[in-house]
Amino acid sequence: MSQRVPNSQGRISNLIRFTEADGQLINEYAKQHYSKKYEYYCASAQAFIDHFKSNADISFVQTPFNVSYKGITIYLTPHLYDQLNEIALSTGTQIGRVIATAMLHMARSHHH
Repeated sequence: MSQRVPNSQGRISNLIRFTEADGQLINEYAKQHYSKKYEYYCASAQAFIDHFKSNADISFVQTPFNVSYKGITIYLTPHLYDQLNEIALSTGTQIGRVIATAMLHMARSHHH
């Protein structure tokens, strides 16, 4: 597995595919509730990790194929990235799908 190298801010970046609707949902939720998108990414990742620990039966967001999608670069702390990677390995899911699910977690659970 390729080792992810943190950038100058000490964050690990991943380009993740989202459907346009999901991408919009994330952007809007992050804008409304956080001053920086990065803060939302970390908060949502942490909420997802906590949720996963208590409820390992989670369906992961599928890679959008044959639909218009948005590529969003997600920045996470190495600590959160490692925890999401452990979930990916333990469930046999691609890390990108785990991150996508984690990024949608808060926006979806608070979206009415």
